[in-house]
Amino acid sequence: MATRDTKQIGEHNNNKGSYLTKENWEVMKPFVHFSAKALIGIGTALFAIVKLIPKAIAHKPEEGKSDKVIKI
Repeated sequence: MATRDTKQIGEHNNNKGSYLTKENWEVMKPFVHFSAKALIGIGTALFAIVKLIPKAIAHKPEEGKSDKVIKI
């Protein structure tokens, strides 16, 4: 007669779980690596763009020109 293999709720097989976790990491590792590199690239590009924006405080009128408004 065949034996029945019954499992209780909350019972875990630790060997099987660690294998699946390792297998999942091996599958996802290239995607995680790519996303980290992509985020670094996007961050560097945003930093360069923000750095190129001129600051309003640094803007000064040229010498010889006055800031007076002439009304006609």
